[in-house]
Amino acid sequence: MLFRNIKARITIITVTFTLIITVLVATFSFFVFRTFSLQSLIQSTEFNLQFIGSKARENIIAIDSLIRWCTTNGQVSLYLEQGGNQIALSTYERVKEEMNNNRANAYVDRLIITDIHHTKLLHMGSTMSESKPVTSSNVDKVLSETFMKDNGWNHIGIDPFMSKASAQALPIRRVLTRSSSTEVTGQLYMTISSRILTDLLSDYRILPGSALYLGIGTDFYQIADDKFLRIERPSMTEEHYETIGEETQIFKAKLDGHVPQLLVSCPLGYQDLTLSQSLPTGKIPFKDSLYFSLIGTICIAVICFGLGLLLLLNRMINKPVAKIKKRVEAISQSDFSNDPSIEWDDEMGDIGKGINKLSAQISSLLEKRIADEKNKQELEYRMLQSQINPHFLFNTLNSIKWMATIQNATGIAEMTTSLSRLMKNISKATGMIISLGDELALLNDYFVIQKYRYGGTLVLQQAIPEEFHAIGIPRFSLQPLVENAIFHGIEPKGGSGTVTVSARRRDEDVIEISILDDGVGMNASQIEQIFSADQGPSSGMFKEIGIRNVHKRIQYTFGKEYGLSIESKEGSYTRATLLLPNREKEESHHDKTDNRG
Repeated sequence: MLFRNIKARITIITVTFTLIITVLVATFSFFVFRTFSLQSLIQSTEFNLQFIGSKARENIIAIDSLIRWCTTNGQVSLYLEQGGNQIALSTYERVKEEMNNNRANAYVDRLIITDIHHTKLLHMGSTMSESKPVTSSNVDKVLSETFMKDNGWNHIGIDPFMSKASAQALPIRRVLTRSSSTEVTGQLYMTISSRILTDLLSDYRILPGSALYLGIGTDFYQIADDKFLRIERPSMTEEHYETIGEETQIFKAKLDGHVPQLLVSCPLGYQDLTLSQSLPTGKIPFKDSLYFSLIGTICIAVICFGLGLLLLLNRMINKPVAKIKKRVEAISQSDFSNDPSIEWDDEMGDIGKGINKLSAQISSLLEKRIADEKNKQELEYRMLQSQINPHFLFNTLNSIKWMATIQNATGIAEMTTSLSRLMKNISKATGMIISLGDELALLNDYFVIQKYRYGGTLVLQQAIPEEFHAIGIPRFSLQPLVENAIFHGIEPKGGSGTVTVSARRRDEDVIEISILDDGVGMNASQIEQIFSADQGPSSGMFKEIGIRNVHKRIQYTFGKEYGLSIESKEGSYTRATLLLPNREKEESHHDKTDNRG
């Protein structure tokens, strides 16, 4: 019962539509905002990683310059080749001076320079107070005599000489060669404190659920609490997002078996060191509960709006509708009086005005119907009277026919018989559709009259197969066309003429009937005038049945695809073509016409 109320329908539709639109817009805005927030977070993370990476790269490059100095300095090479206390002391001071002047010296925990057989040894660093003694006998823990290839910046390990075994460092090993050849003369070992990165990350803030990672060599480390925890390198699928730098890469990876996360990876610009940060995409940029809270608030607001709309519609629609309904019920009880109280200054008032107007029209129609009934009775009476005249005419024509027959005037008898049959068809025929055979019989009666009128100079040829005689055709369709051929085609020629009526099957469903005369013909403007709306009535025997009338009656009866067309050549011929459906006429008692004289 609720949905039968227009007010309830409008309210429910409005509220539902508003809710759907609001939820769709809110959802679209939520996901668009979250996408933009994620993009912004990615670019912010990339910028921060690049900033930290640039600072770390400066320290790494400084340390690398110290290593290159040690491997190429002539003083160091002289010490390794000649030895001696004086050279050892001066080399130690020179190396220590170079290390102290390096901007990253605070991160050099240990520096060891020794020859291949470990007979010569220089040892210094920033953690000497916390270090175990390093001697020629135990230096092979970090530098074996077989070490002949550079190695460094490829993993994070533990310095074996530190008192605290938990101290992490980046061990670097290099071979020292003669300045004039590639012959190995010594070895270098350096431990770089992991603080070279963790100091830069001390004030770095990350989202809950995010983590920092360092890629170095083939190893992958998670950075947490100033420690580097080696983890398995995750399988990563590259994701495409807009980034600031060309070298930044974004991957989708599972870290520690968790749900897939985005991993923003920035190279430090030195060897294959990379600094990365994971982003928990499921919690960016804010919790989904905010979205559901927003949707809930919107739903409550829309429901309140619906209640207000319900009260407003009750005043604007329900009361006027009730009055209009009452007025319609009164009209159904034959009360057609005017009611000004339902004519308001709005759309409902327009409906009320329409109802009052309708009521007045119904009353007028009823009065007109009564008057029409009176006129109908009068017309029926006059028609009954008019039937006396045709009977008198038929009887008179029959008398003339028999008198002509007695006096051996066969032409008068034949012409009178044809005229009698035509008059009987005109006055007594009730069926609109007759068979083509009956129509041809009427045409023959008409042509007999015209033949005597023109003294036998007219010839009517019929070439219509017997199989077409049963198809239906509107009554008096052929006579106006033959009449037009005689009066406007043959008569102006001033001599004899022939009218040929033929029929053929155009296709399975269409019959084509052609009326051809050898008269004076017509031009295009005359043909157009025949079919124009302002064409005057025919002037022949069937003056109320013009050619355009024939065309229209066929289309009204059978459809727009049927009808009449005319083609003509001036001084040669005119052909009128009727298109009719290939359907037989079903005769009834009312369709039959008595053609007997």
